[in-house]
Amino acid sequence: MEDKALRKGLSVAAILLTAVLALLLSFNTANGLLYGEDVKLYGMPFIAAFAIPLLAVLIVLARCCNSTDTVDEMIPAVASRFAIWGWCFIFPIKFASAAMTLLWPGFYEAHYTTIYLLMNSFNVSVLGCLVLGLSLKKLPSVKIEKRSLKFGQILLLIMMVYGLSLAGSLMGMPIHTALSSVTYFSDVSTEEAFSSLKESLILGSDTFIRILTVGIMPAIFEELLFRKFLIDRTLRHGEFISCAMSGIMFGLWHGNFQQFFFAFFIGVLFSFVYIRTGKIIYTMILHASLNLVTSSVTVELLSELLKRMGPDFMTGEIDPSVDYEAVMMSIVPIALLILLWLVILAGIQIAGFILVIVRRKRFKLMPIVGELPRKVILNKMTHSVTMWVFFALALLLFVTTYLPDILAFVFRR
Repeated sequence: MEDKALRKGLSVAAILLTAVLALLLSFNTANGLLYGEDVKLYGMPFIAAFAIPLLAVLIVLARCCNSTDTVDEMIPAVASRFAIWGWCFIFPIKFASAAMTLLWPGFYEAHYTTIYLLMNSFNVSVLGCLVLGLSLKKLPSVKIEKRSLKFGQILLLIMMVYGLSLAGSLMGMPIHTALSSVTYFSDVSTEEAFSSLKESLILGSDTFIRILTVGIMPAIFEELLFRKFLIDRTLRHGEFISCAMSGIMFGLWHGNFQQFFFAFFIGVLFSFVYIRTGKIIYTMILHASLNLVTSSVTVELLSELLKRMGPDFMTGEIDPSVDYEAVMMSIVPIALLILLWLVILAGIQIAGFILVIVRRKRFKLMPIVGELPRKVILNKMTHSVTMWVFFALALLLFVTTYLPDILAFVFRR
């Protein structure tokens, strides 16, 4: 019999440590925005002082959650192991970045975007799958009957993915913009603004590296993590709880409101497809169809536009001798091409959303004998203190996405 009191105590301790780390990371990043990236090194020992004990607590917590016989036991068992994966996703890359800033500052600054993409991809793929795969190994899994999809069905599903991404983006973008709007009132230089734009759009990365780490690898390994690994171990308690946990956890782990809603929507769709087909390759294809468009065509067009606008691509400095008339003439064709591309994407998204509405009744979850009512399942998910350990780590990503800019703005005043 698992010690529920010990499990609850460890979960509360993990949540408190995560809350402290969210504040430490936010203040540290804000200091970096105000005084330079080197200043962030001074905060790393304090971050490590709380992050390392947090990992220890998570490991002990996972060892206390081994049964999946009931929903009450399964949720903590899965959530605690995903929390360990979450720790490995967040903190090793922080420590590695600090080490590279300390040891090879010039090289790291010159190749920041490419290095970050490679490290992030390594975290999700190699480290993430290894850690989660080993930690979930002791939990029983189910085998899903395999079925095939026709090519036309895959195309329709791809359109639906784009339709759901449109709906989710329209829901999340206003919140994201409101929380990020403080940066528009900050006293930043042209070079700082350009650097921020370049980083947010991953415009400074090598095309091949970007397509590999943003377009292909996440589509493979995130599907293994949030679909196969998770659903195989939750499906014994019903399709609803599998889709709900997969969608919510996948959406939250994107760490910002710009992506949360559409990641949740497509996460639920991907879960349904995997449950119905038993073939993870289909959800990988659907995932890649969305990621590759962003990482290849869209970013390439925007990169070319910025190059033709005149600023140095690495520093953002503007050449005073630039011929603005020639620049404008070179910008017009690429701007028109971007406009055409956006119109095409919008058309696909609208058509896909209409398709979702028309075919929504085909996406029915099949109940199993003894399955709990859906309201009860959602109540158990939201009231599980161990599930909130994972939620806390995901919310840390949200906090560190928005709070540093707000703190930097306040401190500048």
